[in-house]
Amino acid sequence: MAGLLVALTVAAVTPVPTAPAVAAATPVPLVDSYFDWIVASYDGVRNGLRRDIEHVYGDQLVVAGKTCTAASPCTVGGPQQSTAACSALQFVSVYLDQRAAYEQRSLSSVETGLIDEFASAVLAHRLTKDPNAPKIFDDAVASTPDGQIRYFTSFGNAACGEALLAAHQATGVPGYLDAATGIGEFLLRMQDPRAYYLTYGVYPFVDGTGQPTTPPGGYVDQISSWSNLYSTISTWNLTAIAFMQRLETAVAPPDNRYGQSAATARQFLTTGLQLGADWYTFDFDSPTTSQNRVVAQSSYSADCRDNRWHRKGSCTYTDGQLAGGTLGTDMIEYGLAGLYDHERQLNGASAAAAAVTTLYTTYTSIPGWHTASASDPLDCVDDTAAGAVDPYYPPDNQGATPSGDTWDYDPHLSFGGFFRLTAPTENAEAKYYDIVGFGILAELREELVPAKFTAGYQRLQQADRQDALYALLDRSLAAMFLPARDTNDLDGDSDTTEHLCKGTRGTLPVAHNGLGILKAVGYAATR
Repeated sequence: MAGLLVALTVAAVTPVPTAPAVAAATPVPLVDSYFDWIVASYDGVRNGLRRDIEHVYGDQLVVAGKTCTAASPCTVGGPQQSTAACSALQFVSVYLDQRAAYEQRSLSSVETGLIDEFASAVLAHRLTKDPNAPKIFDDAVASTPDGQIRYFTSFGNAACGEALLAAHQATGVPGYLDAATGIGEFLLRMQDPRAYYLTYGVYPFVDGTGQPTTPPGGYVDQISSWSNLYSTISTWNLTAIAFMQRLETAVAPPDNRYGQSAATARQFLTTGLQLGADWYTFDFDSPTTSQNRVVAQSSYSADCRDNRWHRKGSCTYTDGQLAGGTLGTDMIEYGLAGLYDHERQLNGASAAAAAVTTLYTTYTSIPGWHTASASDPLDCVDDTAAGAVDPYYPPDNQGATPSGDTWDYDPHLSFGGFFRLTAPTENAEAKYYDIVGFGILAELREELVPAKFTAGYQRLQQADRQDALYALLDRSLAAMFLPARDTNDLDGDSDTTEHLCKGTRGTLPVAHNGLGILKAVGYAATR
């Protein structure tokens, strides 16, 4: 990795204004501000259940007949997204539960009603189950509630399972535990889906000679409502091993199948994390019919079909080693956090720290100029800030005194951006990963590097929090925009290469960050 540089090409655009700071007489604790934002409604939809995209490119971009300007950007309402909704449900459940415990009382009917509302929104993403025709995705939560074809992911369902367990703990509603158990059964099927394809004479997994073989042990990433199974297994599915172990404790089945599933998946998925890989692509034989088949995930060259680990965008091995591609920060962070959580459940915090220390040290030792933040990731907002990022931290990339500017990513909070092992044409959302990553890694970093965790938490506490609709920008929660291209031809001029400025308004950054604080610090410590 050490010899690879990153190139970044973006266009200068009209700066996007951020909301002015508002002085507060009494500072609001960070987790309280997150809660207030998540349960607030905008256009009749809870912020915790929404995802919007704003596009700006001066007066050159027109969406649905409206000119997009810096003062009035075009907003495209995205679908409700179950992973974001589940993260919000988990945060709300944990927050209310901890707050009530701190105040030495039970949850009020209003509070349990709020949890029920979020849980109902999550469970609405499930398809109606047909007991006469069982499907592999029965009891799973779809990524979005609309569309002719819906998709069910192992990663997203693990997040929903955790949320439902948290809702059950807070409210005691048996149905939430039942729903979480259904997700556990779905994950068992995604770990070994062969039985659902035998009637077609097809096996989801074949060896190098094309003969049927057993699955490697991880959870397959995704399946559609057409029962089309996608041929990748990602390292971030280590989040599922933490959920499955927690489910094992909650329901205690006599055959230990959830715990055993977690142990098997951990053994396989940890290998990918150790190799510095994003996902494993398995080989398969499948008929050419449109449904009930195994299909390749075409994005990021995930159609390698060679039963090996890879990074996004590359099927290449050089001298027996992974070569090329993009190493995704979120894959790493979720993977490390899942591994840490699983080991801690089994053997405690010290053992969990020992299980991830070497991996954490390896990833945080990658210099900043290997990430997508190697060039300024935010010159969509202010082109005057463009330029190469200062190599502004010591070798472990998380020193106490930065020498870069406020436009650079902040490794005090997380890893920052994507690790690029080949030159990209566009940058990643570094600031988004700052705030999401802090939450994902909070417990792990509080145990491994407590001084650095404290430094990141203090940065968050000092941020301007009056607009929590966006991820961090210049140490605040004001609007984050980034350079992109009009690949979907939003303005209808058939030019899909032109630059635009894109801002994401959603739930994951706030919910994950708040969850991390509650898990690592606790509600009482924020008072």
